[in-house]
Amino acid sequence: MITARVNGRIKAARVRVIDREGADLGIFALREALEMAQGRSEDLIEIGPEDEPPLCQVMDYGEYRWRIQEQQKDRAHD
Repeated sequence: MITARVNGRIKAARVRVIDREGADLGIFALREALEMAQGRSEDLIEIGPEDEPPLCQVMDYGEYRWRIQEQQKDRAHD
């Protein structure tokens, strides 16, 4: 089950942001990170809630869900 926080559901005040390829874009106030994602017509997805600050990725949430589901299928076949 996919339970990542997305966009306005992210609770941290500051987040580390990576792009869809995994490049580190830096640490931003949540508002700035959300604006960055919106400016790219993508979502801000919290992928590392246990990190300090939490790790977020800028990408399409539908694509993120598809990737996670594919990973889960691959693990089920191993």
